[in-house]
Amino acid sequence: MSNDTEIEQLDAPPPISAELRAKILADPNVAKIAAELEMDIDEFVNSVGYYLNNPGVEPAFLVVSDENLRKMGVEPPTAEAIEANVRASVEAIKAGQSPSGFEAPRKKAVDLAGQGGEAVKPKADPDLDDSVKKSRTTLKP
Repeated sequence: MSNDTEIEQLDAPPPISAELRAKILADPNVAKIAAELEMDIDEFVNSVGYYLNNPGVEPAFLVVSDENLRKMGVEPPTAEAIEANVRASVEAIKAGQSPSGFEAPRKKAVDLAGQGGEAVKPKADPDLDDSVKKSRTTLKP
């Protein structure tokens, strides 16, 4: 199989700058994640830094034979287990894309004019109008 593109092969991620290392280590979860992954903290920080410095780089996908998996102490999954995992992943994606109850369309606002009745018309009090006009003219200094 020929490959026209050159793929960079790294045994370990290259060291990163001290500034970036400090920025990554400032997150208290970094040490917890490295421990969960059973990785050396320096190797984990360098890996994170490598992908931060090279955002277009895709993570490596490695294919390991069943025989080599067993040598590493890992039992290879069956075809049925892989299918079940893929189906569960698809269902999880579908569930994440379905609308929640909070996104339901709002009900139409109540239309009061459509329920009959007449609009309230203010009644003008001519005496009040006259007294307001008089008070405006008499208050001038």
